[in-house]
Amino acid sequence: MTWLGGLGLIPFLAPPVLRIDWFEPVLSWSSLQVVYAAAILSFLGGVRAAQAVFSEDCRSDTLILAMAPPLVGWALAAVGVMGQTEPKLAADALLGMAAALAAQGVWDVTSKSLPEWYRQLRLPLTAMACVGLVIGAAVAGG
Repeated sequence: MTWLGGLGLIPFLAPPVLRIDWFEPVLSWSSLQVVYAAAILSFLGGVRAAQAVFSEDCRSDTLILAMAPPLVGWALAAVGVMGQTEPKLAADALLGMAAALAAQGVWDVTSKSLPEWYRQLRLPLTAMACVGLVIGAAVAGG
């Protein structure tokens, strides 16, 4: 899982460093980064929803909260993609995504209902993803 998690960091770190422009003018590198972050937020929300459903005491509040990351990711991705020609909007979407991933990371790391190995893995992965998004925001914002 550590290797898979590490590979999953590539789309967080590569776009602002390499300024990947394979899809321009349709999608900028910052759009690629914000869309990937939204996908990861959806995945993490799904992990929490699955954990709640398969636990002995399926808590409805956890299921409801697990819907927040995908919805926040969707809204921020929309801002990031629509604002790809506006440096401030792109940067704000990337910073918002970093904040959302950090909040999800805190929720996961402090949860006693998740396995210890998962919680330990989430801390460095979340930190590196947030670093990539903050770098992306700095580069996108000019």
